[in-house]
Amino acid sequence: MMISTQLFAVLIVFVMHLSNAQFGLPKQKVGEVQVDADGTVGENMAGVSLALVNLLSKAEKEAGGALKLSQKDVLAIDGLIKHAVEDPETKILIQKMKVMQRDVIEETIGETTPLKIINNLKAVLEELMALEILFEDKDRAFRAMEKDGMIDKKRIPEYRKNPGLLEEDTRRSLYFSFISMAVVGQLM
Repeated sequence: MMISTQLFAVLIVFVMHLSNAQFGLPKQKVGEVQVDADGTVGENMAGVSLALVNLLSKAEKEAGGALKLSQKDVLAIDGLIKHAVEDPETKILIQKMKVMQRDVIEETIGETTPLKIINNLKAVLEELMALEILFEDKDRAFRAMEKDGMIDKKRIPEYRKNPGLLEEDTRRSLYFSFISMAVVGQLM
């Protein structure tokens, strides 16, 4: 089920709570997302980072209330971000990226909208999940990617010998894309 309208409603309730502090109110249900009387997101979205909720709110406004993102998508994006910031190698990568590519990141932040960031995070996440299916048969995956021109011609012999390396490199490339977009979205 899509949460675009529900997420927007949750954020409206939260903002209204900040301006009209009320205590002792019962829990309210907004679609599948539960909002407690204190304005916090309830059990179904509990634990989602505030930075992601803020970015989703901005993307929702930009999309005019038609953000195409399920609760499952939000939780998967949040989970991958949380995993990434706990991974020692990724932490180093993020720190280096923020220092060495600071100007590019700042420029990209200025040019990229919240909706584009969310859509890109979702697209990369979907591609990462599709790799599981694609690489069930590594040789077939290699042939399909070669046929579609998705492999650098210089690396074809190497990947032909070791299609598992193609899977690793593809996964690493998508992961880096996800991390880069999360950094631009200021989620890390």
